[in-house]
Amino acid sequence: MDQIARNSGGPAPTIVDDLLDPVTAERLARSVPTNTRLAYGAVRDAFERWCARAGRTALPAHDATLTAYVSHLITAEVAPATISQHIGAIRKLHSIAGHKGRPDAEQAQQLLRGYRRERAENGVVDRAATPLVAEALRRVIDHLPLDTTSGKRDQLLLVLGFTMMARRSELAALTMQDVRETDDGLEVGIRTSKTDKDSRGTVVALPAGSHPEVDPVRLVRGWTAVLADLGITSGPLLRTVSRTGVVGGALQPQSINSIVRRCVAAAGLPEPDGYSAHSLRAGGLTSALRAGVPLGVAAAHGRWSPKSPVVIQYARAADRWRDNAMRGVL
Repeated sequence: MDQIARNSGGPAPTIVDDLLDPVTAERLARSVPTNTRLAYGAVRDAFERWCARAGRTALPAHDATLTAYVSHLITAEVAPATISQHIGAIRKLHSIAGHKGRPDAEQAQQLLRGYRRERAENGVVDRAATPLVAEALRRVIDHLPLDTTSGKRDQLLLVLGFTMMARRSELAALTMQDVRETDDGLEVGIRTSKTDKDSRGTVVALPAGSHPEVDPVRLVRGWTAVLADLGITSGPLLRTVSRTGVVGGALQPQSINSIVRRCVAAAGLPEPDGYSAHSLRAGGLTSALRAGVPLGVAAAHGRWSPKSPVVIQYARAADRWRDNAMRGVL
């Protein structure tokens, strides 16, 4: 170390060189998108509580600590997808704090693979959100109270979520200024999103729908007219609506899950608990693929990589019916 210092002409590195000052650490934490930060915070709190009870150090955590924590989650019968999220969040939190690559997750992932196999052998199936496909979307809209302010808001939310293949965070973040009508339809600006790490933004083009009840152009016009009558001409597009019809501020992303489930249940669709905000995104993708839209085009519209395992999963689900070997055989 002394030789290195002499060769570089400066002092030998100290432990301070490996640490981030509080201001820099805070800026790094704020650089993570809000929804992701909230999710990380929930994982961090749960992990820290468990470490405190187990007499272990949460940050920086030893590899064995992460493995033992995953074992604890398995004992609690937490869903494998949630455990995977915990592993990723804990490692990301370490990276933000300057401990990149820690803790090693090899053994934790090995436990998780074994847990998934055991669940599969016992007949436990982890299901993704049920896609709200085009036919089901129209059925849900048919049951909305469209003579009310909340019904109009819900109709627009459902149609935008479907046609944009939008994440709930993207829907919640939309402002009135993000939506522009053109001769061809709507251009909806997404200023930042989960996969847009540098917040460069993108624009989603939405053509007018062939049916009035699912036409995003008509619905945006109608909703902005409702807001204009209330003196609202800027700010959040999708807003809270009280039981008495009072329009408030921006919807929170988690509220969109509740709205989708409520609308689905009111329409009498089976197993409404299987639906969530992601059902709109998945339903738009599934419906596009069933209609013969090329996978790359559909993926780009929804801001996915064409090689995304999520896109491939829904493509296979659409293809097994469209290109079924038994179609027309009997």
